[in-house]
This record gives sequence, structure tokens and C-alpha cells, in this order.
Amino acid sequence: MSAPTSSEAPLEWTPPPTGGRLRAIICIPLGVLWCMVNLPWMIFLMACRRRYFEEHRTRITSLWGRGLLKIFGIKMVLNGVENRDIEGAKILAINHVSIVDLFIYSAAWTDHGTMIYKKEFDKIPLMGRVMRMIGFIPVDRSDHRSSLKSMAEAATRIRETGLSIWIAPEGTRSRQGGLQEFKMGAFYMAMQTGAPIIPCIMRGAAEVNKMGSKIIRSGTIRIDFLEPVETKDWKRHELREKSEELRRLFLKYLPPAPNTSTLEDYERRDAEIAEKATAESSAKAAEA
Repeated sequence: MSAPTSSEAPLEWTPPPTGGRLRAIICIPLGVLWCMVNLPWMIFLMACRRRYFEEHRTRITSLWGRGLLKIFGIKMVLNGVENRDIEGAKILAINHVSIVDLFIYSAAWTDHGTMIYKKEFDKIPLMGRVMRMIGFIPVDRSDHRSSLKSMAEAATRIRETGLSIWIAPEGTRSRQGGLQEFKMGAFYMAMQTGAPIIPCIMRGAAEVNKMGSKIIRSGTIRIDFLEPVETKDWKRHELREKSEELRRLFLKYLPPAPNTSTLEDYERRDAEIAEKATAESSAKAAEA
């Protein structure tokens, strides 16, 4: 993992070429072995030496993720970590690209943090148990009521403990590539807690783990942590607008998913609204 930088995030960034398929296949058993060795060890620490685990939780979680990055030959470039590391509770809003995200964000872990994850991960032997024991919060995307309950639990923990939480506003990864429309869970959570949102722009993961492939190639992934978005004064009726504003920001750096709103769509709608407002204003002036 390269040293963190603090330059302005470039709108355009092209990752270096990825490694070959053969190397990626050879690394699969090594990655599985790393998990088989480390996950039982983490369970042991959490069950038998809980205090030690809590004291070193960030380092242990990061070590697991960085180990997998090393095995698969993935270089991670972090930019704007001063935004990620602001004091107090925060919501780290991420774009969800592939299965690689789990150990990418584990490697980029922040102190006293947790993560919202899909309940389907609970089916993975040992990993699901570790994620729950660490304090990650599962969300059942197929059950709206259960999903709301998980979000409410996360909001409570943020308020009471000053927790930092990683969450993907898209809800799930795109099956066709590109940035999907944002769901409202992260924005309700922000309104309930007043915690700032840190936009986290990840690029390069789609090249390392291509859509629909189980092969993880060597390569470079870049994460830009943008300036915090304050949420203390947000109102419920504004949340849809706030979600669109954040998605517009992401779209400056990322392509949209097929059949979703583009920056041009948003700009065209803004122009239509402004034109309509001008026409109505002119009509009222004429009537007067």
C-alpha cells in the first residue's frame, strides 16, 4: 500500500494495467489459506481475549485486509486521508464495485469504525461469524423492515459511541458496472445522527475484479476521500435532494450505470426547472 497523499482528487484517473490471469489463479488458494488461518485466530481473540482485541481492533482488521492485498498483488493509493481521519463520528460513503471492496476497505480501516454489509456474507464459513463478532451490521436487502431496523441500530451506535461507519449508498454492487442510483438509508442515518458524510471515491477495482469474474488480478486501486459534507441541519423533506447532490458529486469522478441518471440528465432537469420558474415569474409580472 502506497503512502497516503493529500493532493486534490483528479476528475480523470486511469489505473495501470492489471496482472495476468495465471498469477491471479495461483493466488486464489493463498488467499483462501490466509482467511482460514486468520479468521479462526480472530474468533479466538474476540472470544477469549476480548479486551486485547478491542485495544488492537483497527490494526487487526487492517492487517487482514492488507494481507489479502499483498497476496493478490493489489497496490492501494489513498488520497485525502485527512478527511477520512477527522475526529468524531462520520459516515464514509463508498461506491460499491465488487467483492474486492470488503478487504479494500478493511485495509483502509479507521479507528473505532464499523461497516454495513449484506446479510448474504453470513453464509460464508467463519467470515460471517467474524463480521458479526467484530460489530459489523448486517442488512437484509430483501426485507425492507429488517433493513430499516439495521439502519436504526447503526444510527443509535453512531450517536452513542461516536462510531465511524462505512456504507454504500447504492445499496448493492452494480451488475452492469457504473454508479447506480442512491438509496435513502445512508441519508436518513445522516439526518438522525448529524454525522458528516465523507464521500469515498474508489477507482480501479472494476479492472482488478472484472464484472462477473471470480478472478482477482494484481493492479492498483485508488481511493479519494473528499471533503466532509455537513448534515447537522438536514430536514426529512430535503433528503431526496441531498442524495442527488451527493450522487452528482460521485458522477464527477465515476461513470453512471446503464439506465441511470447522468450528470447531463441532472443539468437538463435543472435548466428546465429554471426555465419554468422564469416563465412563471414573467407571467406574474405581466399580470401585475
